[in-house]
Amino acid sequence: MNFNRYVVVLCYKMKWESRKPKRVGKIKIQIPHFMKAFLPTICLMFLTIFSSQAQTNAPATNPFPSISTLTTWASLNSQQQFDVAIRAVGFKFEVKEPGAESTAYTYIRKVTVNEVNYTDRIVYRITNNNSASIISLVTASTDLVSLYTPQLATFKNNNCKTEMSKDKNTTCSCYESAAFAIDLCDERVKLTMGDGNKYFVSVAKK
Repeated sequence: MNFNRYVVVLCYKMKWESRKPKRVGKIKIQIPHFMKAFLPTICLMFLTIFSSQAQTNAPATNPFPSISTLTTWASLNSQQQFDVAIRAVGFKFEVKEPGAESTAYTYIRKVTVNEVNYTDRIVYRITNNNSASIISLVTASTDLVSLYTPQLATFKNNNCKTEMSKDKNTTCSCYESAAFAIDLCDERVKLTMGDGNKYFVSVAKK
């Protein structure tokens, strides 16, 4: 139900009725002007209450890019193009780390979930000859395993051979397609608020 529309209609009706004199028997009763003056205030109060309730009950949108988006970004082979795409979803550039064979660009985004603050990090690593690139996303705010596993149904599930998968506190699933290799990991870590999970997804273009 659109409560805002209902309140607007109700207020309009109240305003219209307030203009008409009320009849009690054969006596007409006119609503005083000072009472009419309160109608806009009352309507505004109801609109504020219902708008706040609607915002509170609105489902939270998923803040993370889909696997399809991550593979698209990994295919760019251009930090300039990636920079435009990643800023559009709220990430800001943090640091550039040059290497012998590749350069890593780290972007961060601050999020709050259930009044707890988290930092999402996404790293774009591109070879210096622009021949390949890797997207790595790390967060503790959202269960990426539950989010991404259904999206990887068309990928082949392989045995993981990454260093992260060898950690006894980490559970990884590794996927592969003709064009991409994707690692999805769930790592138990110590957070400032206590024990928590750190989730990691890596999308590498072959």
